[in-house]
Amino acid sequence: MIRTKAIVLSHLKFRDTSLIVRCYTLEGVRSYLLKGVLSQKKKALSPAYFEPLSQLELVTSERNDGSLEYIKEAKVCFPYKKLQQSVIRSSVLFFLSEIGCSVLQEEHPNPSLFSFWEESLQWYDRAEYFANFHLKFLVDLTLYLGVLPNTSAMELPYFDLEAGVFVSMHNGHSLMSEQDSLLLKFFLSHSLEEVCLLKISREERNGLLEQLLNYYLWHLPNFKIPKSWEVLKSVL
Repeated sequence: MIRTKAIVLSHLKFRDTSLIVRCYTLEGVRSYLLKGVLSQKKKALSPAYFEPLSQLELVTSERNDGSLEYIKEAKVCFPYKKLQQSVIRSSVLFFLSEIGCSVLQEEHPNPSLFSFWEESLQWYDRAEYFANFHLKFLVDLTLYLGVLPNTSAMELPYFDLEAGVFVSMHNGHSLMSEQDSLLLKFFLSHSLEEVCLLKISREERNGLLEQLLNYYLWHLPNFKIPKSWEVLKSVL
């Protein structure tokens, strides 16, 4: 029996009454079979616990030859107060859950990466100003994924998406525009609180988002553009 914290990444209906739930836990990525959780009978586990990026404390079965594990007990360890009550916040939540499904693949513990997700989502739930949260999250996540942009030459005007460095001129690589590069410099060098107070237009916000997703495509081999990106662009 294992007791662990978990962040829900996705759930998939299995047959008529069950769910397969993928979580990022303190032990790494895990998938669980929740038998009968959708049935009308009284049950210990509520399907409502397993919404995208819910933060839970789980008691689970031991792993057995790569088969799906079972959740014996679950409770919400950080109930969100705002994230699911706003179209904007819930859209960002769904977008980030797709990001998590794409970039979180390891089955071994990474406490610092888990804490980053946990603490960032809790901050987002409490924040009064949050328009640029998803952009700062994507920028900071690169550190934990081992692909942080090189900041040693931030005085140069263009960011090279392929090489991950700032450069002085066009060099045949895919480059961010000077304006997007300037925004990236700000996001790399300022705190989450400062970034979320920065006033930028919808076009600037969506332009930087597109470039950050392109950066992920260049540097993370299994990365896929989230389907919810188009929805996010329309609400932000």
